Amino acid sequence: MVKINKSNILLIIVIILGCLLRLINFDKQEGLWNDEYVSWFVASTPLNNGFWTEIFKQCHMPLYYFYLKPFCGCRDVVLRFTSFIPSVFSILVLYFTGKSFSEKAGITAAFITSVLSFLVYYAQEVRLYSLVFLFSALVLLFTIRLLKAPDKFNLIGYIASGILLVFTHVLGIIYFFFNTLYLVYKKKKIPLQALVVLVIVSGILTFLGIKILSLVPYSQWWGRFSYTNILFLFSDFFSPILTNNINAPDRFFYNKSPLFNMLITLPTILALTGISLGAKRANGILITALFTIITMTVLALTGKIVFITKYSIEILPVLILLLSIGFEKKTILTATFILFHLIAVFTPYYTAKLFRFEGHKLVGDIINTVEPDKIIYTYYEPDRFSRYINKEKPNFYISKRNRIFFINDVSECFKIVNPGERVSVIFLDSVSFIPPNMIEQAEKTEIPEMFITFSKIKYLLIKELNNNFKDLDIKQSGSWTVITGTKVK
Repeated sequence: MVKINKSNILLIIVIILGCLLRLINFDKQEGLWNDEYVSWFVASTPLNNGFWTEIFKQCHMPLYYFYLKPFCGCRDVVLRFTSFIPSVFSILVLYFTGKSFSEKAGITAAFITSVLSFLVYYAQEVRLYSLVFLFSALVLLFTIRLLKAPDKFNLIGYIASGILLVFTHVLGIIYFFFNTLYLVYKKKKIPLQALVVLVIVSGILTFLGIKILSLVPYSQWWGRFSYTNILFLFSDFFSPILTNNINAPDRFFYNKSPLFNMLITLPTILALTGISLGAKRANGILITALFTIITMTVLALTGKIVFITKYSIEILPVLILLLSIGFEKKTILTATFILFHLIAVFTPYYTAKLFRFEGHKLVGDIINTVEPDKIIYTYYEPDRFSRYINKEKPNFYISKRNRIFFINDVSECFKIVNPGERVSVIFLDSVSFIPPNMIEQAEKTEIPEMFITFSKIKYLLIKELNNNFKDLDIKQSGSWTVITGTKVK
């Protein structure tokens, strides 16, 4: 019979709070956005008809797509629950990890995991990061347990967690490698046989990971590394503001709102203070996080990856553990930190309220309203919107691959439209944002060619619409512009 005590009751309350925060604005009106669509599309591809081809087009490992596969025929809200569930389980895992040091540290770790806005955001997104966080937390839990009780159960738990992590997120290789080195460094507490197994398994995983890493495409041409990436790494983790989800602004204080700057700064300072206090009591485990970040910084500087916060999610359980240990006897600091995240719920900056400007349902709603005869898609393929458009329509697609063909002449794509028919042209404004009079100047800057090319194509398409179509109807929603017109005879 389970004994109900004060800690159990408090843990249940913390888990319920975590669930409630993760359910705020859960069913997004914008639908799936680009990365979420990729998750769904890859997972929904038949195993015997292109699944592995699609896997090798991605920069992530296959386990998450297998996990998502049984839910591919479900509504968006069900897909989101596949991230919600591991996120809630992570609260329990961090509780047991913190409890390895003390009951209070366990409750504090669970509380922090429950309220962290960064984790709330990814508990609502159809992506792998909630699962990555769960597996990273399990790696940490078994690391701590292996050091305290180096038995077969904890060794198997550590290896299994590491395998799950590495086969979910390709960059998990970096964290698992340094974490294993940390265990080897602490070898006095681990039997020689266990160390040999750890080294062999880690070596195999590292070799496998590097081979796979060399195969996956790195098409992340859209971001540059700067010092603000490091600053936003910690503010994204520990403040209620999520900034470096795609790419960091050039300045840390990029928003003029005093409330915004307070929410982005004070909780981060509190967290870093707690982490520094906790690091002194945690057997040097902070070194695993530091070496992971240093490696990712080097990779970003050499152009191998884009340095964004979610790619570093493996180290967050370590930081939460250190924070909970540091806050163990600092009740006021703990309460203040948690209060910042709860106050943020009532502000427009809260991560659960963030609008997915590239949500595909925004386009679907427009198309279903204007009901064109034909559609011309730019940048993203027609299938991307198939979940939200009422019926399939004949279309033409200017893709990222064939874009150069249309750089000077877009008349070809209008041949699908007969006189008297209505056509809708879909633009993604976030990749075609350069005004016509600024394109020549943009070509002399570091603005990626993709943005310049699609800005040119957008200008040419609009020019064609103005010249040969009537009754033009312009609708904008999020990052999308849809222009609909009737072809004249």
